[in-house]
Amino acid sequence: MKVAAILAAHDEADHIGPVLEGLKAFHLHRVVVVDDGSSDGTGAVAAAAGAEVVRLEPGRGGGKGQAMRAGMAHLRGDAFDFYLFLDADGQHDPADLRKFLDHLAAHPETDFLIGSRFQDRAKIPAKRWRTNALGTWTLGRIAGVTWEDSQSGFRMIRKKVLDRLQLKSTGFAIEMEIAMKAADWKLRWAHIPIQAIYRPGPHRSHFKGVKDTWLIAWESLKC
Repeated sequence: MKVAAILAAHDEADHIGPVLEGLKAFHLHRVVVVDDGSSDGTGAVAAAAGAEVVRLEPGRGGGKGQAMRAGMAHLRGDAFDFYLFLDADGQHDPADLRKFLDHLAAHPETDFLIGSRFQDRAKIPAKRWRTNALGTWTLGRIAGVTWEDSQSGFRMIRKKVLDRLQLKSTGFAIEMEIAMKAADWKLRWAHIPIQAIYRPGPHRSHFKGVKDTWLIAWESLKC
């Protein structure tokens, strides 16, 4: 099974190196970092770690969605089985990828695997968890799919599924747009338990809690 990874990154020079190092143990088919207008050398760090780098220049990038779509376009002509997405800021432990691969070994028919922080919810800031849970429940009811953690950026999607979706989102709504549009197909879904990592310190997520959650819901319903 061939897996190609896409990491959207904006000013993550201090965090992306260990993430890429952790992925090396899995001998992935390709690893692509989309540098979304970073000013801190993120792309250089990623290249030094052996990743392919796609650069979106400042003023031309459109946020996480635009970066993810650029990564998909970069890989679409290649032959592999699954896209892998995970965050570049260290909030995902790449070692958890082993759980995804073990699930696929046991259930090779699975099409869409989403990392779930459900069992680790005590580590997630309360406001963030509440907005995530509300958005997950509401959009899941509309889509007719039961999701545990719809805003998780750690996911694997079968290439032939993702390549047929017409995606438009530019910001954080991209992940929910993918799930909502994929729900129109008869897919095999899986929720994979992953760690919730929220480190103390000056680094802050680019995600803006309630505001971005409702933008995700609104954009997903429009798509």
